[in-house]
Amino acid sequence: MEFGIGYLGIFLLAVGVGSALWRRKRIFDRTNHCGIQRFPSYWAKIGIKAKDGMLGFVSLVFLTAGILTLANRFEDSWGWIILMPVYLYMLFIVIGS
Repeated sequence: MEFGIGYLGIFLLAVGVGSALWRRKRIFDRTNHCGIQRFPSYWAKIGIKAKDGMLGFVSLVFLTAGILTLANRFEDSWGWIILMPVYLYMLFIVIGS
């Protein structure tokens, strides 16, 4: 059962990296040779920027979930390095409130 958790973590990392690269490609496709982004209208710019922001947020969530899943799976060897600050932050939240 734990072997499948590793595959889930790798899948989440792959989706996160893929969405981050897709966001960067969308931004690159909009830039001209001077590096300035071009939009057809103001409202299109608002919509495109909102879509890029949502895509960046989704990639951040998937990357974080993948890293924490893999760190939880391999806590005995290297995962404690990543999970220690997470556990300390959760302890800080519980004690601080």
